[in-house]
Amino acid sequence: MTLFLSLDVGAPLPVSPPFLVEPSAPSAQLASTIKAILKARRIVVITGAGISVQAGIPDFRSPEGLFQSLKRDHPRDVLASGKDLFDASVFKSEHTTSMFCQMITQLSELSKAAQPTPFHRLLRSLDNSGKLLRVYTQNIDALESKAGLSFGVPGFEERRARTSLQHAEDSRLPTPPSETPRCIPLHGTLQNVHCQICNHSFPFDDHLPSFSAGLPPQCPECTAVERNRELVGKRIRGVGKLRPSVVLYNEAHKDGEGVGEAVRKDLLGSSKGRGRSGADLLLVVGTSLRVPGTKRMVREFSKATKSRKANPDSPDEESACRAIYLNLDFPVPTRDWEGVFDTWIQGDAQEFAELLQADLDKETRTKAAARERKRKREENHANSEVPKTPKKKLPKQQPTTPPKRPKATLAATAKHVHLTLSPESYSRTVFPPSPEYTPMKNNVIRIPPRMLSPSPSPPLSPSLPVTPSKTKVRSFFALTPPTPESPPRRPWTPSPSPLINVVDVDEQDSDSSVSRLNART
Repeated sequence: MTLFLSLDVGAPLPVSPPFLVEPSAPSAQLASTIKAILKARRIVVITGAGISVQAGIPDFRSPEGLFQSLKRDHPRDVLASGKDLFDASVFKSEHTTSMFCQMITQLSELSKAAQPTPFHRLLRSLDNSGKLLRVYTQNIDALESKAGLSFGVPGFEERRARTSLQHAEDSRLPTPPSETPRCIPLHGTLQNVHCQICNHSFPFDDHLPSFSAGLPPQCPECTAVERNRELVGKRIRGVGKLRPSVVLYNEAHKDGEGVGEAVRKDLLGSSKGRGRSGADLLLVVGTSLRVPGTKRMVREFSKATKSRKANPDSPDEESACRAIYLNLDFPVPTRDWEGVFDTWIQGDAQEFAELLQADLDKETRTKAAARERKRKREENHANSEVPKTPKKKLPKQQPTTPPKRPKATLAATAKHVHLTLSPESYSRTVFPPSPEYTPMKNNVIRIPPRMLSPSPSPPLSPSLPVTPSKTKVRSFFALTPPTPESPPRRPWTPSPSPLINVVDVDEQDSDSSVSRLNART
């Protein structure tokens, strides 16, 4: 189904084609269509003669078009329509060739005097905003070039020859590919003429007097070659005549391969540049779509753009509008275009261009204001920042060695037992180590002397049972607790403390020794 929108408020729904849908809110849906065009990023525009009528260049098929005017201007000539002068058979007779050359001269003069229309300026604005991927025009006036778009056909033959030369000379660096022109003429241009034999091109203005007289000039390139062949004694091959570089009915485009390569890239996408993902919106303006090649292009681009919808099932009108047709009349036969266009905008191309240009300018101003606000915020933020003073690096301090633990302190580890000896509970009795053992380590502690009784108690037996252990040296000591019959103790006075040797013992031996000491106390 195709949505019908008219630029004339209150226009009725046309009877044909039958697959048109009447809009529920025409103004809102027209604004939504314009918004969809502005949201697109890779727009392909296919234009016809309808966009150049306001510039003073007639179209072809309207009642006041070029075909009817040519028939009126040549009543004596048997012309079924002015279309006969745009057929390849026009070069079969000198009379029709002369008529064709004079008619082309008049069109060339009109094209030189014409100025770009609002729609041409809209194309330039879309290109400046980065939304325009390509313009394929059926016009031969080259007004797109005057509007500022790059214009021409990519040189497919030159690119192929350069590629083969690069393969032949591997030492050469590859030449960067030339950028495809933004506007590609599908039916040629009035700017150039070319030879029918050697295909060499020349500017049209250089041979304008000959075409105005209805006499196609001879090719300068062929003339020079034949002169050289005659000097060296070679046979003459013939001199070609120049003709305008426009594509006529029933003939092939001399640059058809270059045009086809550009269309293929815009359909499928290229490796880099603006069209790396292919076209995402199609806009067909000012053409009745009668040329078979153009009809095929429109169908292919419509399929490609609709396949790139972010969400095909989304009810959003902006995402559903991918192929737009803008013209006063719908193309015929209508059955060939069912399902091709999402929207048909009925109206003048220049009026629609002014509406779209106003919204595009508003969007451009909004983006420029947003960039200016962002720049001011960044400047204010940079000015408000206080410069940070660099921190002074402190000199590295030399690592200090930890203080040595006093020799009298015993660490309680897996192989050591920390014993606290109370002078009130034990006597200072130490037994020397056995002569058959050599001490591994001597830990020295100082025990303050205790008050001894006048008659010291006899020492305990030094022979305690020794349990085998991992240590090589064992020392035993016995302490004599005070007896109840001892006389009152005298005040304690400091005196030199004897040295007591304490060696490593196992956990098992330490437990047994402590238990014996507790038993004796």
